[in-house]
Amino acid sequence: GQMILLMGVVLAVMFVALALLVNAAIYTDNVATRGGDPAGEALEYQNGVVDSVSGLLAEENNQAGGTTATDIEPAIEKIGDTHRQYHLRRAAMAETTTDRVYEGLLIEQTDSGGLANWNLNDAESVRSFEITFEPGEMPQLNLTTDEPFEIDVGESKRYVYINEDNPGDLVVAESVGNPICTADASADEVRFDVTGGRFGGSPCDTGWPGADVDGLSFSNGENAVGTYELTVKGTNIDSDDPPPDTTTIIYDVDLTLQITTPELRYERTVRVVPEGADA
Repeated sequence: GQMILLMGVVLAVMFVALALLVNAAIYTDNVATRGGDPAGEALEYQNGVVDSVSGLLAEENNQAGGTTATDIEPAIEKIGDTHRQYHLRRAAMAETTTDRVYEGLLIEQTDSGGLANWNLNDAESVRSFEITFEPGEMPQLNLTTDEPFEIDVGESKRYVYINEDNPGDLVVAESVGNPICTADASADEVRFDVTGGRFGGSPCDTGWPGADVDGLSFSNGENAVGTYELTVKGTNIDSDDPPPDTTTIIYDVDLTLQITTPELRYERTVRVVPEGADA
């Protein structure tokens, strides 16, 4: 009798364990076959379009002769069609609309020398703004009589110079005679990453609010020596003071993305910048 009772207990335990295993298998299969996050399709569509357009802008901006809105809009439309067809096969309706293409200018001086004076009346923002100074070629200034190199972003100015009273330093100043950053004036080159906030390899808080500007100009460039490169939004060049070397580029693009799936409707406006841009 005891043996029969023992075998009954063992069988009961086995049946309970088997039931648990079966239930776990059913649950796992149910989870595995469920649809993913409804937002996943929308985010995949958005990321795909943004990455494609960003790469397109970078490639087109590298073309000789520059790029305009007329050049870029048909290519963006083709990108939208490609992604729409892909998601249509997955029962999702997607649409990409180009709201606006913002043109800009790549401004550069690649040959070392005195910096040209120029003015852009309608510059709205700037990125990838770097100047490489050659302090050994720059004059030491008498700050009472000489006018140092000036960068004007419309609402504030910054000055870069070597003061004859302190010839060991190349300085960035908020106002003449009030340095905010210094670098070794004996160096062959000193890089000023204006939008990145670095001067001579060290952090330099210029106090400028992000990359937004209200016009942009260089003045007293004869008192600075070096090279520079920057990208600005806006193409209105002052005919009296034009930059020496400019190329029309696409600064950024505004797109409206829409996608409808059985689970949700998603719409968003995004701003796309060229791939790798320091925005």
